[in-house]
Amino acid sequence: CGGTRAFYSSWSNGSAGLLFPSTTCTITGATSRVNGIGGGGGLLQRKRRRHFISGSSLFSFDGNVDERGSDVDGEDIPVPDRSRPHKQYFATCVPGLQGVLANELIELGASNVETSGTSGVSFTNSPDDEFDIGLKALLWLRTAHRVMELVTTTLPGQYDGDEQCYIYDSNELYDFVRATIHVQSLLGNGSGGLLNLSVKAIANGQLPRELCHSHFTALSVKNALVDAVRDLRPDGTRPDVNLHDADVPLVVVLRGYDGEKADVSLYRCLHSGGSLHRRGYRSGVGDNNGSGFEEEDGGGVVHKAALKESLAAGLLLEAGWDKLCAAAKSDGLPAVLIDPMCGSATLPIEGALIAADIAPGLVRIRSNSKHGNSNPHRMPPAVRWKDGDVDEWKSLLSEATLRAKAGLAWVQGDSQTYTGRKNCDIFANEFNSRAADLARACIANAGFSGSIVLNEGDCIDWDLGGDADDSEERVPVEGRTIVVANPPWGKRLSDDIEESWESLKIFLRRECDGIEAWILSGNKALTRILRMKKSRSLVVRTGDEDLRWIQYHIFKKKPADTGSVGADGRGSTAPRKGASIGTTTGTKRLASSGKKAADSWD
Repeated sequence: CGGTRAFYSSWSNGSAGLLFPSTTCTITGATSRVNGIGGGGGLLQRKRRRHFISGSSLFSFDGNVDERGSDVDGEDIPVPDRSRPHKQYFATCVPGLQGVLANELIELGASNVETSGTSGVSFTNSPDDEFDIGLKALLWLRTAHRVMELVTTTLPGQYDGDEQCYIYDSNELYDFVRATIHVQSLLGNGSGGLLNLSVKAIANGQLPRELCHSHFTALSVKNALVDAVRDLRPDGTRPDVNLHDADVPLVVVLRGYDGEKADVSLYRCLHSGGSLHRRGYRSGVGDNNGSGFEEEDGGGVVHKAALKESLAAGLLLEAGWDKLCAAAKSDGLPAVLIDPMCGSATLPIEGALIAADIAPGLVRIRSNSKHGNSNPHRMPPAVRWKDGDVDEWKSLLSEATLRAKAGLAWVQGDSQTYTGRKNCDIFANEFNSRAADLARACIANAGFSGSIVLNEGDCIDWDLGGDADDSEERVPVEGRTIVVANPPWGKRLSDDIEESWESLKIFLRRECDGIEAWILSGNKALTRILRMKKSRSLVVRTGDEDLRWIQYHIFKKKPADTGSVGADGRGSTAPRKGASIGTTTGTKRLASSGKKAADSWD
């Protein structure tokens, strides 16, 4: 495209976008001799191709099609499949969680799942799917921030020598959108009601000057679409723009090359109401008076070190909490989750949602129920589209509701193998009183006041039965317990950091021998305080920080001659029973290997 370059007819069935450099897309098709839709001028008026975009159910052509697949002038063109149409989707997540997100999609039944960069996954539906995979992803994905369907793209083809198509300026972007989008399917032509829209632009790489400004780039796309609708109506009516809860929220993604040209992909987002990481149980909680707390977008106050809900869920899935719960449901042994530094309890709450098999989409609907019919999650844009299926969405919600009821009953039920224990025990602790108050409010909002036990105090004083000789008197169940923690590491909180890590070290070694622990850290020096060797780690990125989700196996303690801690856990000449800081390797080896363990950050 540009100059004497021409658009090529395309049938896209490859990767869903331009968010990341590794994304690929397959374009195939043949040249058509009929005019495209819309009223774009310039280049596309001189040489316009017919486009069939298989990445979306929106295919564009101009002319009537008979049952044999021919238009009125006799040219053979593809006939849409009468079964479930092929759709190409793209989901985004916290950088580093792409593998977790891909696994979620595979378990949901998505086809052609492929990671793209560190924070995106492309996938497709199958013609034989009982439910549309896009709607299932919208309802069930725990780690996704955005779920989108590909509408059109300029990405290169791998069929019949098709050339790369680029966009060079705003006029070509306008023409490309008008030539490749069937606006009757996307927005309607007025006979059945016009859908409103919004357009968001995401820029990557070095773009041409005319495409650098995201607002004006989005405006070019919007103008192309509403002008096409206007030209179809005798009264010249154009669709409205709705920035809060659009029927068709569009996202145009551009990747620039050397400031001269750009690839373009256009998606329609299946949801509105912001990022999917916002479950809603933090809404309306607390106030931000005092240090260490801040207001969250969408309402409510959170601890400054609070994790995004999607990140917390992804870390728990990476740790295998879902597999542990599945095993507990199978053999009757309890599943135990322990968080000694819970903050506003995001990890415990997400752990409870996973254990109870509650879809995040249900939580968003419930948490926003005060908005009534204006709740953007109850009737998301995907079911308002011209090709949307409200009945299918209602069926998915009904199925998810039944699963949630069964899951809650299991979580709250008594263990058949451990007397006095529940099937799923979740224990949380928080030292800061204001954070503990926030945690209680969030737990209540999420509906888990009876399932999550919250203790307030320093974790060094938190007694979980680590000294008990009888295993049934201990809170941790060996082989069925995961300890998770997001201790302060200096970026958002800076008070008493080293003391917090010392407390965590003593707690882990005193109360959690024989247990698996996962610790989130953004500070290599602080991690050394634990003086434990990691088993493995996952790198995730939040904001401008690279964090490590580090796995430790805390081995059973052996008696040691030195290094004992006192009854208060802080060090004393009077040893506390079972409170040795040694491990199965012995105290001497631990001391000699401390530097090696600490240096294994990378």
